[in-house]
Amino acid sequence: MAPVRQCSLGQSGSALAPRAAPRLLCSLLLLVSGAVLLPRHVRAWGDGGGGGGGGDDGWSYGRATHYGHGDGGDVDHGSCMYGSLPNSMVSTGLNIAALSDQASDFSESCGRCYEVQCHPTSFSDGYGQHIDRNYGCNQGTTITVTVTDSCPCDYPANAYSNRRWCCGDMYHMDLSYWAFTSLADAGLGVIGIRYRQVTCPGGAPAPRPQTWDFMAGTKK
Repeated sequence: MAPVRQCSLGQSGSALAPRAAPRLLCSLLLLVSGAVLLPRHVRAWGDGGGGGGGGDDGWSYGRATHYGHGDGGDVDHGSCMYGSLPNSMVSTGLNIAALSDQASDFSESCGRCYEVQCHPTSFSDGYGQHIDRNYGCNQGTTITVTVTDSCPCDYPANAYSNRRWCCGDMYHMDLSYWAFTSLADAGLGVIGIRYRQVTCPGGAPAPRPQTWDFMAGTKK
């Protein structure tokens, strides 16, 4: 969870003068009322469970790996239970994603759609290894992916555990090979991304309900 912003200091570093209090209160009230009136499909973007950060025009930032094309993983048996892809339930075809189960927006993520772009940047993996990805993006390309699977952190009984990428040190998506290669060369392995939630082009399918042991499911 992102740390709470401290608003007791002005830009100069001094405490706000008493006369500033009414203006601050009015500003806070406007922000709260505006948030209440947002449409249900609009999200307030936080750090996304580690390093996502707020973005311009609804964009937030993270990183992405790929799976599902001879490199481990299987897009046809995702934890959201959409079955073999492509099919009529998932309107984005093979452009799908597995969301880290440590992400702050993991709950109810099955069937959710995101716009994703490659973002030149550098970052670290879950072990602290620095990775430079200020190159290799297919600039100007935007894809839409549907969440059909989850990327588990580190659990002894789960063979798909992914401590390197999915334990919350930074917002992370594991994209299908086909989605990833629309954004960059597969040989890069991992890239920086920017992302934002959007309405699914064909409506969001929801075959698996949310339960106590599967928070990514669609809310009952």
